[in-house]
Amino acid sequence: MTTRLGLLTTFCFIVAGLLVALVATASAGAKQKTPEAWPMNFALVRNGDCKVSCVQWISAEGTITADTGRQFEQFLTKLKGQRLPVVFQSGGGNVASALWIGRMIRTAGLETAVGRTVLNGCPMLVPRCPEKIVKNGWSEGEVHAGGAYCFSACPFALAGGHVRAAAVNARIALHQITDGRKRAPTATGRRNLDEISTRPDPALKRMLSDYFDEMGVRSGDVFVMMGLATPEGLYNVWSAEALKSGIITKVFSYSDEPGYVIGGTDDEPGDVINIPPEIEILLK
Repeated sequence: MTTRLGLLTTFCFIVAGLLVALVATASAGAKQKTPEAWPMNFALVRNGDCKVSCVQWISAEGTITADTGRQFEQFLTKLKGQRLPVVFQSGGGNVASALWIGRMIRTAGLETAVGRTVLNGCPMLVPRCPEKIVKNGWSEGEVHAGGAYCFSACPFALAGGHVRAAAVNARIALHQITDGRKRAPTATGRRNLDEISTRPDPALKRMLSDYFDEMGVRSGDVFVMMGLATPEGLYNVWSAEALKSGIITKVFSYSDEPGYVIGGTDDEPGDVINIPPEIEILLK
């Protein structure tokens, strides 16, 4: 009997230990961020023999944080005078940082596109894995315009491109800007479609209006689309709407991809480009 009780006690301890391990693993998995939620970073990527012709682009993926603008400013010094397209895939993020990125792109004379980057050797679930991103050099991979997305504040940065493109089967979406506070209910209970944020903010609206005017985007159209979505939801912008409003200036066909360069270079990037003075005063 004593032996049986001892075995039963040992078995119970083993089961309890397994349960604790499972709970800890589930908790860690719940806290782990998916690649879509990682902070945005930038990588120089190419595909092909760049001594003749190849695809070269700046891959910008992840959530736009308050520090992303500063990181992009530092990244610009690696371009060695090349004007490569900035290819975005992002769920959005910090508005001020997105506007700063857009202005830097415009000042540097770069094009933008919505696209997803797949690096060579990365697993299917993490196609742009950090271990395959080459710092201060070229990563190797592919870029696909179809199936990519640019949501929330991402279209604001996208607007900085002199030419800005998206595929017919990519997704661009907007929503109202949240300031972390709940909006007070209106007397009628209806949402004011003219609102672009959770609370009316004339200064924010004026700042965005000035920015869109600067980029050649019809702010009125963008504000309507933002107002049609709640802060928690998204308004999916059709290609015709994106073209009419100026969010994009070009629609890729199913066979087109961003970043094609003829007579490219195989040189490694270097710190030779000077950041225009206009960029330095943006956050001062």
